[in-house]
Amino acid sequence: MRQNKPYHAVGHLGHDKFGDDTFAAGCRSADAKRAARKRTSEDDYLDFLHELMCDDVSLERTYYAIHDKHFKGRAAAATVEALMYSLRERGTAALKEAPTQRRLGALSVEQLREVAARLQRLKPHIAKAWTADEVDHLLERWDALHG
Repeated sequence: MRQNKPYHAVGHLGHDKFGDDTFAAGCRSADAKRAARKRTSEDDYLDFLHELMCDDVSLERTYYAIHDKHFKGRAAAATVEALMYSLRERGTAALKEAPTQRRLGALSVEQLREVAARLQRLKPHIAKAWTADEVDHLLERWDALHG
């Protein structure tokens, strides 16, 4: 049951019985802390998402923007798996083939690291794990494709 006191009125949410605006003070403190710390990529992503919440942004535009930000510069999962298959089956010889080069060229840096790590972790009953020299050859080919 709500007491009939001034600090319980709708216009005074956040006020305590001593008259301090604790909610507003907490907000100012949080804003000051955020302004004082270095911005991170997480902050930038949250700002990006906040901009998409505007009333004049359609659902389709929001979907496209989020999709584009996530996948821009990245190869599709099917492309990565096709590349893994060719490298696993034919080794470094596959790096001379045009389809393999096209798939390798589509990888982002993060995807390239993951492919290299996966190649080095191959189980003997599946395929021979790649050596450091073979991975270096893969990285050099990726560098050449991204010239």
